[in-house]
Amino acid sequence: MRILSVDTSSAACSIVLSVDGRLEGEINVQSEETHSVRLLPGIETLLRSCGSCIREIDAFGVVCGPGSFTGVRIGLTTIKGLAECLAKPVISITAFEAWVEKFPDQQGILIPVIDARRGEVYGAVFNRNGETTTLASPGKVDKVANFLASISYSQVYFLGSGAAGLEKFATFRPDWRVLVSDLFLGRAVSRIAFRRAEARNFLSATELRAYYVRRPDAELKWKER
Repeated sequence: MRILSVDTSSAACSIVLSVDGRLEGEINVQSEETHSVRLLPGIETLLRSCGSCIREIDAFGVVCGPGSFTGVRIGLTTIKGLAECLAKPVISITAFEAWVEKFPDQQGILIPVIDARRGEVYGAVFNRNGETTTLASPGKVDKVANFLASISYSQVYFLGSGAAGLEKFATFRPDWRVLVSDLFLGRAVSRIAFRRAEARNFLSATELRAYYVRRPDAELKWKER
């Protein structure tokens, strides 16, 4: 099972090729330059360096959001186009799920927090008990202070691009911890994608949808008219 996994939901772009769950190669680039400039060339470079080609891909994994509206659209549009042309299935993964997967050994309450700008964050709550991880609270967007105030758990682990600096808020408690890592989600996405591929948990290209949590600015402005 050859899976090409892509994350363009933030400035940290990841492209990963895995075979039967084993990492074959990856490209990670962090830049404010639009992903549309480098995503397809990056895919081509990665496949060539691994001695593979796009027609050998069995499935595509992609982060569907939340994150940068533009970044999410670029990733979804690219993968949707490739999957449709090649008649291959797609595996849709949220950025929340990918962040939790970056810390596979961490137990307890895990809260991925992603910068939503405007002083807001996207957040969700997961509970990992042994090898089982469940979504305890669905994704939402809110002001940082409001989001922290809504958390009732006494011991939690925050992770994600928006987790840094949470300690400065008055509601931050002694038993709350921030887990630090790089921002690249490609490897985590590929691991989730392989597990779902084994379970035949696929989407078609036409079923692929963005998971924005907050409506795009253009839509909000249009509705205000």
